[in-house]
Amino acid sequence: MEKKWTYPPPDKELQARLVSSLRISPLLARLLINRGINDPDSAHAFLQPKMTHLSNPLDDQEMEKAARRLAQAVRAGERIAVYGDYDVDGITGTALLLQFFDLLKANVTWYIPQRVDEGYGLNREAIERLALDGVNVIVTVDCGITSVVEADILKAKGIDLIITDHHEPGNKLPEALAIINPKLPGSGYTFREFSGAGLAFKLCWALAETFSMQRKVTPQFRSFLLDAIGLAALGTIADSVPLLGENRILAKHGLESLNRSVHPGILALKEVSNLANSTINPRHVGFRLGPRLNAAGRLWTATFSLELLTTQHLDKARKLAQQLENYNRERQKIQTEMLDSTKEKIKKEVDLDSTWVIVLDSESWHPGIVGIVASRLVEEFHKPAIMIAIRDGEGHGSARSVPGFHLPAALEASRSKLISFGGHSQAAGLKIKKEDVQDFRRLINQFASASIKKEHLQPTLYTDGELAFKDITIPQVRELEHLMPYGEGNPEPIFVAGGLRVAGQPCRVGGQSGRHLSLYLRQGDVSFRAIAFYMGEMMAHVEGHPGPLSVAFTPKVSSWRDEAVELEVKDIRFD
Repeated sequence: MEKKWTYPPPDKELQARLVSSLRISPLLARLLINRGINDPDSAHAFLQPKMTHLSNPLDDQEMEKAARRLAQAVRAGERIAVYGDYDVDGITGTALLLQFFDLLKANVTWYIPQRVDEGYGLNREAIERLALDGVNVIVTVDCGITSVVEADILKAKGIDLIITDHHEPGNKLPEALAIINPKLPGSGYTFREFSGAGLAFKLCWALAETFSMQRKVTPQFRSFLLDAIGLAALGTIADSVPLLGENRILAKHGLESLNRSVHPGILALKEVSNLANSTINPRHVGFRLGPRLNAAGRLWTATFSLELLTTQHLDKARKLAQQLENYNRERQKIQTEMLDSTKEKIKKEVDLDSTWVIVLDSESWHPGIVGIVASRLVEEFHKPAIMIAIRDGEGHGSARSVPGFHLPAALEASRSKLISFGGHSQAAGLKIKKEDVQDFRRLINQFASASIKKEHLQPTLYTDGELAFKDITIPQVRELEHLMPYGEGNPEPIFVAGGLRVAGQPCRVGGQSGRHLSLYLRQGDVSFRAIAFYMGEMMAHVEGHPGPLSVAFTPKVSSWRDEAVELEVKDIRFD
């Protein structure tokens, strides 16, 4: 399906104001405006994200209550349990808290449920085990906001519950000693988009101030926080929360922390990901580090990942990292097989013309992989997709959406056929009885038919507008690097140029299959080398097209041979 190219209309007056106030180029000013940054102060903070711009965690009353209770528990030697989620966000946040409690010499244990056997969040069996272990306080990481029943059980047992969670709260909140969630109505947070690991970092900071008995923490705590921000960045970037506001600060300084880290687990993870000599960026987190940390939890247990991030021994870290590498390879194999079988299932069972939401189920699918495959289906068919793995009559499902279609609202409208559900607007999880899948499919498609719009189902490429080749220079491209790190909410710049001609002979590159297309593009008297990844099959069309082309592209500075601007092509149109 052809992509629709779109970009915000230019605001020349605001652009001129930013140029004058910040002494930046009109192009950089335009990109800031496109990202919702509309005044000089916000723009300055965005271009120079400083740790001092982070809000103080103790400004939130729930955080203050949590820090006070945990400090009391540490001093009294009470047993504390950190209860995390099994994804990268939950693992990194749990590791962060465990490291800090170890620094405090606290009486601490941890629990992360198994994805397949226990599912997401607090569960009764885990609570019973922790109670038998003598736990007095439970701190959740990246879960708990919908655990109303489990909170009541803990209260009856006299165990204090502190919830740190960034997911959307339900209609009823759990009865907990403290609930740290920036999405709660009336919370003390001006920024709402933290990850679970980001909130865990904030809790450590609050505890550091509490034990320091002042806002300026001790040198020991300061050193810890400057290292721990690397784990916060790992979780933040991997969970695809917007890299704006405080998340941008955590990501920028956290990546710097990861790059200088001497922690055995980080070093071993970088080695096994072939990144030992690389400068870590968000893409590395999303496509190399994150998938390896996720793999064990998807297939079996996240214990290996947590142990990797908490061990102080390099030999053990290397063994654990290799185990994660093995799990990741197995995950890739299962994922490929599932995706192939799913596409066949769609051909046979789904009328895409009359289907708004793709809902598929199977008893042969792995529950830990359905979310990845659902994401791939959304990319290919550009419709919301829900994959349900059936085990013993119960389905564990993962839902992924398209922009404009709010999954929690759709699941709420279909809740009569669900055991449970929760998540974000674009990604959610659910449990369902096998016999209810067909009715659920009908209900959610019925809801979608009334709420989803045709334009939501057309793939859209969001760009930053037109950029003439004559205006692309090495200094100009270098200036755009001030927008880094890129990620959700702050995408890598994409520009549009038309009236282009192919200069010379295009060729296919990238191994024997020639997956990529390499060519030179000319506009007027200016030409650039361009690379179109995974578009090798378009070479014959490009060669045979007599007229001009339009491309959506990202300019980059290449140091191969001599320093020069190259274009990374995102899409091609034949005018």
